[in-house]
Amino acid sequence: MVGGQRRKVGKSALVVDLIKAFPKHKWTAIKITPYTEYGCPVKGTNCGCGPSEHTFSIQIEKSKGRRTDTSRFLAAGAQKAIWVETKRGQVKDALAPLALALGDAENVIAESNTIVRHWRPDLFLLVLDPSKMDFKTSAQAVMRVADAFVFRSPFSGDAHPKGGKIPKSGRPRFVQALESGLPNNLREFVRQRFLEMDHHRAEQMRHIFS
Repeated sequence: MVGGQRRKVGKSALVVDLIKAFPKHKWTAIKITPYTEYGCPVKGTNCGCGPSEHTFSIQIEKSKGRRTDTSRFLAAGAQKAIWVETKRGQVKDALAPLALALGDAENVIAESNTIVRHWRPDLFLLVLDPSKMDFKTSAQAVMRVADAFVFRSPFSGDAHPKGGKIPKSGRPRFVQALESGLPNNLREFVRQRFLEMDHHRAEQMRHIFS
């Protein structure tokens, strides 16, 4: 999972970078918008549905050339990209259909804060902008379960930039300068904490059922 402090903080960019960094891992990428800005996630602004109707939509991205985040995921190398839109507070309604849409996905990467309250990921990265003070409520709610923090910043190097609301914890922190690729230390962290552990779990399951 990739979550973020606020809008436009670089969540989708990090998902794209991770897909590109590990191109052989057959990613299914998910974009979750836990509210819709135009009313109904199914029929749009012209729908007169009530709060408990049309609570979510699930769309499978088909094009690599559109100006959408899910299209960017496909262009980066994802095998499948899914966009989930929900009404505010209705993410849980989409979970069972989303699980079916995932099918036999090998590795799943999802851009969302809200879904972490319902599905515990194997690895959760929280993207922060140390120059900004504002935090989404959803980010504050899941910060304590983040496995690591990724600072999307104009700064680079080993020193973490100052300012903003930076969590005080012993969890790993990585700095990714804007318009740069995935830092080597973050790449290695993801490899060890997610991809290699995932391979180990698969081997254990094959041993159990063999």
